[in-house]
Amino acid sequence: MHTLSAIRQALASLLVNQTGAGASVWSGQAKRFGDAPLPALHIRLSGRDTQAASDIPAQSHQVNLAIAIVCQADGDDQAEALLEQVETILTRNPTLNGLLNQPLQATQLLVSVDTVATPDLLIYTQAYTGRWQEEPFAALTVTEAATTPAFGQFKQLHVDLDAPPFDSAAEHARWLAGDYSRSRPEAQSDHFYPGASS
Repeated sequence: MHTLSAIRQALASLLVNQTGAGASVWSGQAKRFGDAPLPALHIRLSGRDTQAASDIPAQSHQVNLAIAIVCQADGDDQAEALLEQVETILTRNPTLNGLLNQPLQATQLLVSVDTVATPDLLIYTQAYTGRWQEEPFAALTVTEAATTPAFGQFKQLHVDLDAPPFDSAAEHARWLAGDYSRSRPEAQSDHFYPGASS
């Protein structure tokens, strides 16, 4: 499953039947507001920003998403009560149970009225950002002769294991250089090949 799908599903799982919207919680871009009983919550992604580390194969992602609270046009008090409930739930689950390595941050709140719908709909849309990190070692295929390791020359394998919430790519680069002065991995392992000494 793509991490973006996991984020949407995690948000929906946290919110369904936990607010005044009850089971009227959905995620995805295509659903029309009028297709669900009101009030309703709509989770949608608005984009992703990715930064790749140059020294190790790691990528840091920032996801931009929004939760729209949809009510009848005169439902200001109801929308704001739902907003408070959503904020409370996300404050208690800021990393979506470890899916993100930095807590969700609320950014802009937009309030609008959809006059195309019948009846008119009041929509409170709260934007959020969150960050996660991926190190796609398993998917990495090295093909350049200059970087392809000669496995027959290996004598020792050292492994640093990082668990959520993950340290930054910069910290991983320090570990790679043997620098553990600022942080340490959750576990380490050393393997010596036959004929190699410790």
